[in-house]
Amino acid sequence: MNPLLVGVAVFSFVSHVVTLYVWYLRDKPPIALITWAAYALFWAYLAVTEFFELEFATIGLAVLLVVVLSLSAVLLHRQWGSNSTQSA
Repeated sequence: MNPLLVGVAVFSFVSHVVTLYVWYLRDKPPIALITWAAYALFWAYLAVTEFFELEFATIGLAVLLVVVLSLSAVLLHRQWGSNSTQSA
């Protein structure tokens, strides 16, 4: 385990999550939230794999992709819901 890499990954994850929350409160566009969430998930994945000394696995990247796509679907559904409410 490389403690410096784990520390950088954890710090980056926390800073990305805080920024994502602030952007969410300020109603940033969904694509910005999705992109920032993907970065946060990458840093979390990097921290976990380095902490437990795991190899980057295809299954881990597939899980990360599923999470990002699920998040994208939820955010787009929220955006479409708010647009239809405003236009009605």
